[in-house]
Amino acid sequence: MSPLYNTSRDDLAPLWSHFDLDIQRINVVDAADPSQDRPAVQRGPGSVLVAQVGYSPDVTAAVRTYRNRGNPLLAPDGTVMVYLKDARPVAEITRWRNALWPWLHVVAHGRLEPGKATVDTLGARTELALPLQKRGHLLVARRREHVLSAANTVLKFDKNAGGWNPTPGSRGWAHYRWMRRYVGTFAPVKAGARVLDFGCGAGWCGIEAALSAADTSLSMFDPSPELCQGAEANARSAGLKQVSVRPGFGEEPPFPAKDEARFGHVISSGVVSFAPDFKRWFDGLADTIAPGGTLVIGDVHRESKGMRSRRQRKPLIAAREMNGMTREEARAELEARGFRFVKAAGYQLTSPWPEAMHVSDTKLGGALTPLILAWNKISAGGGDPGRFDSWVMQFSAPT
Repeated sequence: MSPLYNTSRDDLAPLWSHFDLDIQRINVVDAADPSQDRPAVQRGPGSVLVAQVGYSPDVTAAVRTYRNRGNPLLAPDGTVMVYLKDARPVAEITRWRNALWPWLHVVAHGRLEPGKATVDTLGARTELALPLQKRGHLLVARRREHVLSAANTVLKFDKNAGGWNPTPGSRGWAHYRWMRRYVGTFAPVKAGARVLDFGCGAGWCGIEAALSAADTSLSMFDPSPELCQGAEANARSAGLKQVSVRPGFGEEPPFPAKDEARFGHVISSGVVSFAPDFKRWFDGLADTIAPGGTLVIGDVHRESKGMRSRRQRKPLIAAREMNGMTREEARAELEARGFRFVKAAGYQLTSPWPEAMHVSDTKLGGALTPLILAWNKISAGGGDPGRFDSWVMQFSAPT
């Protein structure tokens, strides 16, 4: 029987070098009729082209079919390209992106026209003059566990270390520091406490906690050696004397070492959404806290009004925004490990103007930043949690 594929790997061959793909390792899954379980062309595990995809009333069911047929052909570090023929509204592109998660995370979006392609990533747009004949959209995706792997996390964090460690007094600094202070002081710190910043980034949540009480010591870790260096420098410049920093991951935290005691006060802010394995991450977190100790945990609010709006209107979203936990999910994980819930709050307003602070700082020269920051300070902790892009909770560790 003759092949039923509507698009071959050769039809889009001009694009493969742009994505560093070997055409000989691309398997094709026929998307002409998802109800038919036709075998894919197999060349051993590699990358997968799902083509060509027409309009589907049930995107979730279509993705389930493509996963069942394509996953065995996809290498752990392989790439999946989903070719959606013809023009599509943004809302349909985002439906496909959302349906592919958590099997895959879309890392690039190409708009294809005869003779050219426009390729977007989170960081850049590239216009390519290519001998293409196809028209439509190409979603380029990688396995969730590959995107969130330890090796990729270190590369990403080291690359972004400078941007994630802003200079005091720079544009956006006041809002950045206020958010870290809000989380760092969400629960009282006892004098003489040993504080751990669990996934410290630039270190400011832990620094704010340690500065809020006398005679504290501060330990911090992060996957990125670059961020660890910056966090230690920030802590010492803030006047802290007892500072210890080590590189490491939440699943196997470098603190405490075998000969060290657990910590009486632990803070983890904006970390769990980077975790590929939530169970291992929460086990690692629980192992750092002394019996009866205080835990402050916070992260992005996946189901806030602003986050849901972003997922509907932006074809490309950072993996952590897809991977983030709600505070109810995080609370369930901690209570299953014997932690006692104390309190919760939302902060960083998202509604009615999502990303207002970012827009003010990047497009309006910071003109509205003082007003928005004041609005954030007044609103934090009150009202509908869906108004806020971030949540924070306090727990007591089991005794």
